[in-house]
Amino acid sequence: MNNITVTTNDHKRLTALLEFASIKTIMPEIEKLLYNKLIVARALPQESISKHVITMNSRVLLKELSSEREIELTITYPQDANNRERKVSILSPIGIALLGRQVGDQVSWKIPGGTGQFEIVDVRYQPEAVGDFHL
Repeated sequence: MNNITVTTNDHKRLTALLEFASIKTIMPEIEKLLYNKLIVARALPQESISKHVITMNSRVLLKELSSEREIELTITYPQDANNRERKVSILSPIGIALLGRQVGDQVSWKIPGGTGQFEIVDVRYQPEAVGDFHL
C-alpha cells in the first residue's frame, strides 16, 4: 500500500525542479530518488492533505531510534536550505526521505558512518494546515 502523499502543488513544483539539466548532470542519484518518490506518491489537493503529512516547508520533529535524540528540521526548496537554521533541501537524502511521510512513520537515510533511522514524532508546522497555500 502506498503511504506517500504529496500536494498536487508540491508535485508540480518538484517535477518542474527535476527538469533542470544541472540536477540531472550534477546530482543524478538525488534526481532519481526524488523522481521515483514522485512516481509512486498520491497527489491530493492542498485542502485535502492531513495535518500529519510532511509537505514542502513543513517543520518536523524527529527522534533518532538508536539514541532517542530529537531533532527538528524544515523541508525546503534548495534556494532556502540553511544548515544553521536546520532547513534541509528537498534535494538531499533527508528531504526526500521525509517528503510525503507522516507522524509515526519510520524513515532512514545515509548519514556519516552509516544509516540513520528516525521516527517522525510530530509535524510542528505544515503550511496547508494553517492555510499558507502560497508557500
